[in-house]
Amino acid sequence: MSLPISGTTRIFPVIGWPVEQVKAPALFNAYFERHGIDARVIPLKIAPQDYAAAVRMLMTSMENVGGIFVSIPHKPMSVGAVDRPTRRALLAGACNAIYKDAEGAIVGDLIDGEGFVRALDRTCLEAPFDYANARALVVGTGGVGCAVAASLAARGVRHVAICDVRTEQAEQLRRRLQDAFPATDVGLGAPHAAGYDLVVNATPLGMHADDPQPLSLEGVGTHCIVADCGMKIEYTRLLRDASARGCRIQFGKEMMIEQSPLYLELFGWPGVSADAFRALEAL
Repeated sequence: MSLPISGTTRIFPVIGWPVEQVKAPALFNAYFERHGIDARVIPLKIAPQDYAAAVRMLMTSMENVGGIFVSIPHKPMSVGAVDRPTRRALLAGACNAIYKDAEGAIVGDLIDGEGFVRALDRTCLEAPFDYANARALVVGTGGVGCAVAASLAARGVRHVAICDVRTEQAEQLRRRLQDAFPATDVGLGAPHAAGYDLVVNATPLGMHADDPQPLSLEGVGTHCIVADCGMKIEYTRLLRDASARGCRIQFGKEMMIEQSPLYLELFGWPGVSADAFRALEAL
């Protein structure tokens, strides 16, 4: 039986446009239910032109709102919607978690990338990913792509290539990352997996069954890990193709599971493990 929603319930909106694909409500509400926590995550579908005002209203006028989960396409514009973006949010140019600090300032942080590399470490438990000698390709420079590229560079990956049809946006990210991580070779790449040890789809392509492929796997090596950050469809065409070619694959839900404890830490519940969320998958 579900815990009742009352006047004491803490509310955590997840805001997107669209919002039908978000998994946070099911995952976090199952966690809150299992642990008897008086909180709920609810989806809010808010258009881009209304987003910044909605963030200010939710975080300043609604006392029972404890924080915001940010979904596509609002992550980049969140940097300007908060009082204080964190360093990693500024570096990547996006936020996916918004909360208040002890002084009441509205803070924006970006934890997608940390969730991704933690998921990658789990994918590579038997044979750890060799960041120092690896070549990675990240396709898409929205909030998720920026976060993933930045976190790979922070882990010391030897080379990361960024690919986006918005070439100026990709170049701006490349410059920021190269300045921040001089030991990593940061370049611009094409949407072709051949020659890489890790390829990441961080575009919206794959949210629908008839979407075109976000990148070509022609010539990809069987040692390559192919990751898709999308969560609306778990086993996307890209991942099916990669698996058929003998590559290891990483589902988008793994990034969400691994960053879930980071959300809770920012929102006031530290010390939770990712396994506590992984156990909820069947709920």
